[in-house]
Amino acid sequence: MPELSRPLPPEDRLVLLPKNPGTFFVFWQFSEGRADSFHTASFSPEIELRLSYAEDKTPASSHKAQWQAGRAYLPVPERGGNCEAALYALRSGAWEKLLESNPAAAPAAAGLAEDRAYASLEFHKKVLS
Repeated sequence: MPELSRPLPPEDRLVLLPKNPGTFFVFWQFSEGRADSFHTASFSPEIELRLSYAEDKTPASSHKAQWQAGRAYLPVPERGGNCEAALYALRSGAWEKLLESNPAAAPAAAGLAEDRAYASLEFHKKVLS
C-alpha cells in the first residue's frame, strides 16, 4: 500500500459546499478501512457523485471521478435550491452508496456563466440581503 502524506480520518465523510451561484464544491475523505477496500480492488477506482434536490430527493445530476481525487466541482442544477450529494462506488457490477453529504443551498439559481462568475461572499451578502 502506498504511503500517505497525512493520516486518514477515523470516519468517512462527504461534504457539499456552495462555491458560487453556479458551482458546488464537494470533498470526501475515506477512513483507512474504506481506503483499503479501494486498494484491494473490492471497489472499482471510479466513483460516482450524485446530486439530488434535498426537499424531495429527486435526482439532479451525476459526476464520475477517481476515488483518490478527494474533491470535485459540480455544476449547480438548473433549478438551484437546496441539494445533497451521495457518493457511490462500483462493486461486482453494481453501484453501492457509501456516503451522503450535508444539504447545501446554491446562493442563486444557476444561469448563464457570465451571471455566476463572481463568487465573493461580500457580493452575496449585499445581493441576498
